[in-house]
Amino acid sequence: MADVAARRVRFLLALVLTWGAAGCALDEVMLVDPEDVVVAEAYLQLDVPRLGGGVEDRLTVFLHRTLGPGGTSDPVPGAAVRVVRPSDGFTLELAASPQEDCLVSSPVDGDGSCYGISPEAVVFRPGDTLELAVDLPDGGMLESQSVVPGGFRLRRSDGRLPVRDVCALPRGEPVTLVWSRSRGAWAYVAETVLHRVTEALEPLGVTVDAENDPLYLLGLSISAADTTISYPGEFGLFDRFDLDQDLALALQEGFPPPGRGDVTITAADRNFVNWVRGGNFNPSGQVRVPSIRGDGTGVFGTTVVRSLTLVSVADSDSGFRRCPGT
Repeated sequence: MADVAARRVRFLLALVLTWGAAGCALDEVMLVDPEDVVVAEAYLQLDVPRLGGGVEDRLTVFLHRTLGPGGTSDPVPGAAVRVVRPSDGFTLELAASPQEDCLVSSPVDGDGSCYGISPEAVVFRPGDTLELAVDLPDGGMLESQSVVPGGFRLRRSDGRLPVRDVCALPRGEPVTLVWSRSRGAWAYVAETVLHRVTEALEPLGVTVDAENDPLYLLGLSISAADTTISYPGEFGLFDRFDLDQDLALALQEGFPPPGRGDVTITAADRNFVNWVRGGNFNPSGQVRVPSIRGDGTGVFGTTVVRSLTLVSVADSDSGFRRCPGT
């Protein structure tokens, strides 16, 4: 769930207690109004898998104002948003877009303004240095810079060849995924969505709740040097307290046929890592660090994604190439 409730709420509470024979008395209470702050959540995502196959690039900026301790937020229409590549001056102007282009979900009592551009128009590449500029309708300005993480490849366990988009796991055996380092990345986010979980685990006597089919699992994202993960067992480490114990133990042994896992490995820049925190994902600590300067706060984060689908098969004659390392 996208977190759009970035808040800067400040209270001043002065409380003077006077003790006497009659007990205690409250002399003064003062509450300062919370600040009205513009928050920008800007993301460039390269090579994101799309439904129906293939990948696309996404560039979106979500603007909203935080108002009051109740967590409400207001839109910021009429802003001028652009992303510039200083090396050659190439500039993309973002236009007002439907809110769902920026968010998976919205705050209950809030709203915001989404600015985006068609995936075909995004021509930025891994390794680019980019600058974000937002001219606010009230005359204010927001600025930021990001260096897009470098390109990287999912590889065989022997380091020779990249894995293919789809590969087969005989009998659902566990496999170690390896990828080359992405230059400039501060962390890697490893995720998988497991499909047909009920069919795959029922023969093992594992009952799966309907809400866990398909099953989303978050993997390791510790540092730029951590470039291996075991599928599917290590993808559940961040979810181990929420998963049913029998289900978690079964996945340590593999994901039997006819299961299928869609895997993504995302290289994230410093801005992304310092801002997108909460829940189980805290590679640099609990406190958000903004990367937006000027008349507001927020983040300009960039990521590069690599994806793979692993199909569990009963035998080698499946029509799919075997996954590396199996």
